Amino acid sequence: VTFLEAAEAVLRAAKRPLTTREITDIALQRGLLRTGGKTPEATMSAALYGALADAPIRREFAPGRRRAARGSVRWVYVGAKR
Repeated sequence: VTFLEAAEAVLRAAKRPLTTREITDIALQRGLLRTGGKTPEATMSAALYGALADAPIRREFAPGRRRAARGSVRWVYVGAKR
């Protein structure tokens, strides 16, 4: 299972917005991901941002001055893309 597939499964089951850390922790606990890397959360974040246009996942955030406010980004499953 890829990081993106694991994120979709976790978000679909959660039915609420989750942070990247929460998604990664749940995926690892459920055995959806097996990684020997030191930064699985960073890999998950890269997968989510990289697939933003194509995946049925949307991000919610509170805007800051130049980018999202620290700790405000949450991911939510929105279903099939149109």
